[in-house]
Amino acid sequence: MRKLTLLTAAAVAGATFSSQAVMAYQAGDIYLRAGFDKADVVTDNFSDERGFSLAGGYLFHDNFGVELGLGEPVDHDFGLAGNDLGSVDRMPVNLLMNYYPLGGIADARVQPFVGLGVNYSRYSSLDEVDPYNLEIDDEYGVMGQIGVDLSLSDHISATGYASYADIDAEVENNGESIGEVKLDPVTIGAGVTFRF
Repeated sequence: MRKLTLLTAAAVAGATFSSQAVMAYQAGDIYLRAGFDKADVVTDNFSDERGFSLAGGYLFHDNFGVELGLGEPVDHDFGLAGNDLGSVDRMPVNLLMNYYPLGGIADARVQPFVGLGVNYSRYSSLDEVDPYNLEIDDEYGVMGQIGVDLSLSDHISATGYASYADIDAEVENNGESIGEVKLDPVTIGAGVTFRF
């Protein structure tokens, strides 16, 4: 029994130490990420919401890569001047340039990253309160993100991230602007990244 326990302990230790040796982030890497996040907006006129997101990226240098991300459409309740106006789906699309300060370093299990780019927010499925005839214009804005990948194996990482986007929502009634709402969502999330 004692020999079995020692053999089991040795096997676990061997697996642990072998999992420490991970591939370096390097030029040519491609990754896919699935995550769950929460977007907190700065205004009380739109509700904070949660949703799933997907991202894919390519490292063209050991330390630099591009990333395209897409969030599922999330349903925000919204209003202006204390009036409930309905709900609208907002779908964020992000294009970022990421910097990996530890890229190219062999066996770096922790890979922090920072990114800067553009966010496109598409508004759709507007469910408004009668008698309004409302529209919300799609919007572009600057976006930044920070995050960290913790390597679990050669190809799989646990990822945590946070981002900020400079995004507004212009509400129109019969083609006339009735107000612009500053959203500026701060999004915090976690996910799993597969690198190949």
